[in-house]
Amino acid sequence: MSKILLVTTGGASEVAARLLAKSGIAQSEVYTEPFPDGEIYHRLVTPVGNSEAVVVGVGGFENPDALMEMYDVANLMSDEGALGLTLVIPEDRGKGKQARFLKRVQSRMLSSIPVTPLGNRVVEVNPSCPSMPFYKATTRKRVAAIAGGSAAIDLFGARGNAVVFSTRSYGYMQNQFHALAEFDRGTALRDDKGIVKELQVPSGSVEGRDVVIVGGTIDHAETFDLYVMGNAAYEAGALSLTLVIPYFGYSTMERGKPGAREAVKAAYRARLISSIPRCPMGNRVVMCDLHSEGVPYYFGADVRTTHLYCIKNIIMEMVKDVLGGRICTTDAGRGKWAESLVKDINKILMAKGIQPEQLWQAAFALKDRKSGSETELLGVLGDVAGLDIDLFDDMIRRGSTAIDAAKGYRNGTGGKPDSACKKIRFVASHGVLPGNALERLRTAVDTKGELLFSEVIVTDSHPNAVKLAGDFLKVKPIAHMLVAHVIQSLAIGN
Repeated sequence: MSKILLVTTGGASEVAARLLAKSGIAQSEVYTEPFPDGEIYHRLVTPVGNSEAVVVGVGGFENPDALMEMYDVANLMSDEGALGLTLVIPEDRGKGKQARFLKRVQSRMLSSIPVTPLGNRVVEVNPSCPSMPFYKATTRKRVAAIAGGSAAIDLFGARGNAVVFSTRSYGYMQNQFHALAEFDRGTALRDDKGIVKELQVPSGSVEGRDVVIVGGTIDHAETFDLYVMGNAAYEAGALSLTLVIPYFGYSTMERGKPGAREAVKAAYRARLISSIPRCPMGNRVVMCDLHSEGVPYYFGADVRTTHLYCIKNIIMEMVKDVLGGRICTTDAGRGKWAESLVKDINKILMAKGIQPEQLWQAAFALKDRKSGSETELLGVLGDVAGLDIDLFDDMIRRGSTAIDAAKGYRNGTGGKPDSACKKIRFVASHGVLPGNALERLRTAVDTKGELLFSEVIVTDSHPNAVKLAGDFLKVKPIAHMLVAHVIQSLAIGN
């Protein structure tokens, strides 16, 4: 049985060199491709089936990108059939209560990696030690999920108001939660590296309380912030834990192509969050406008998941008094969603006695995905001739897909000018908008040199959209829908 070694970002090169020098260990390779919004595509180049996988990486939440890469690659190794999995990380010599807490949290994180047939293990080494005691901890064990904490439960007494916290980038949505309902405001106390070490509540503690944490997995640092806070709530004795995730990053990577050895990041993030220990009254995850409806099924059996269609309510409110409109999508994959939305709009209009010729219709753009971030427009299906249209997509990254689709609708079916649309309003659930993406949308033109988009409308699920809001980019709040669901779920104890 062969051994395959892979070094991730931050992994000690001297440790890897010593391991490679040992007989029977070969170097492996993972292909990476960064997306404009900071997400990274991973694909395993070297097969690991029937081999023991050794990953040299880095631990500690102060290195979020490096730690997450090790976690993703380890998940990928396990998913691709590695017979054994060993993670080699530098020694953690941290002392004190905070250090011990973070070690437990990291242990839970690593325990969410699927166990290989020969087991998973974590080996801490001193990279500067010439002898490198690699075999000091050779006993094979499944990485234990370390549980701790307790909750004071009074089934017959009042639980009080839920306590709401937020990750660093979602303070604006925490403020909206407090403005909409009687929640107690929670504050995360952080160390000098910005890592959460304690959850504070002015009126006491989180023990025996319903805890709500608002935070999207917009990058590795925010994902770990949410994860560490969830663990801190459990250890402090929270009665229940609700994670509200307005934007679930990597949701476009919800499946891998057969035989391509691609990292299924949506599943890995779900495993990570599911490894937070269950509070006495349960853990819940609330997500919004997911790219794939299958994502909630990646979470563990102990986690209750809810998928809210916030953008659908926003669009229906926008168009409720408009006749004969068109919901157009950037690809055929959203066709069922668009048809469902059109049916709901038409039900309202028909109840008002509107004639069939004045009802809404759906149209679809056909595209071919060339890579994780590149698509090609093939054509347009649907009648948009001479009409103003609402173009929909689930998220905006670079905006290339929307621009290509809009050109198709503006040029008309088969390039016939009389079949082209007029005004295009672009509506999306999540405005990720990295770099110059918004400016590209603002200045995009058709073949006649006329601007493609009259305006862009997104929800405030992503903090970048909130920062960029203006006359061209309109940002719609979704907190009222999230708060209504949280209040209902806590009231019935689900």
